[in-house]
Amino acid sequence: MSDLDHDYTTDDYRAFLFGQHPIHGLLLLYCSRKKNKPPHFQAPGGHVDKEDFDEALTRLQDTATSSSSSSSSVDGNTAHPLLLLACKIGAARELYEETGIDLRNHLDRLQPVQLRKSEKDNGLFPTTCVLKHRLFFKICFTDDDFETKGFDSMVALGLSQSMNTEAPMLMLKLSHEHQGFRFEPDARRAVELLTQHSGGKVSKALGMALSRGEINDIMASSLERDEPEDVVIGHPKSKEAMDHTEAEKELTACLIASVVVKNERSIIMDVPDEICA
Repeated sequence: MSDLDHDYTTDDYRAFLFGQHPIHGLLLLYCSRKKNKPPHFQAPGGHVDKEDFDEALTRLQDTATSSSSSSSSVDGNTAHPLLLLACKIGAARELYEETGIDLRNHLDRLQPVQLRKSEKDNGLFPTTCVLKHRLFFKICFTDDDFETKGFDSMVALGLSQSMNTEAPMLMLKLSHEHQGFRFEPDARRAVELLTQHSGGKVSKALGMALSRGEINDIMASSLERDEPEDVVIGHPKSKEAMDHTEAEKELTACLIASVVVKNERSIIMDVPDEICA
């Protein structure tokens, strides 16, 4: 069966973005309104809808019948072009809905994250950016991707400012699902901060991407940072926003404690790192 004939909508596919600013680090969204979950950080992304697959199929069919043999958003070397393109469309849509960053017409900027070794099968590459029905992409953000005007009236405009003091002018228009955002220059810390997101799969995928050199770790530059601890994430929308700083402190303390316990167990059991990954 051709990939274009496969009905991917019977499975619950999701697509996520590891968006990284070359100076400030990975973009993490802050969520405190999930039921049965404590306040936690998320990567942009979410469910891939049927409409995303329909749009991808239309694009692929148009590409096949047009005089142009290639498209910047379509990878002709993959064994699953429909799945890959639909997830790109879904990821770009979710990014726009969640942050206001619009890449829906620039899907070529979304690059699949290689989570495992890729070898051709019948002349085509398998989809190596997938983990448990979740596809992961990476993108390098620039200042132009963010809102940089309207700082003096950002509350009235519905804009949120990052907690990072080095990037006060890089603002986002957050959806109601998120109450703030931050940049994390230490990619390995971001792995820990994302453990509550999507059953821990996003955190695992980021760790796999780091181990393969797919994501840059700019921790060295973060060591020179001197960020104040008492910073509210995003602009206050209600009283709950005033509690974000304390909630983040508690979350970070719990994550650090869990890492210490995990490391102690690893030392006692002498388990190789590749098994613990």
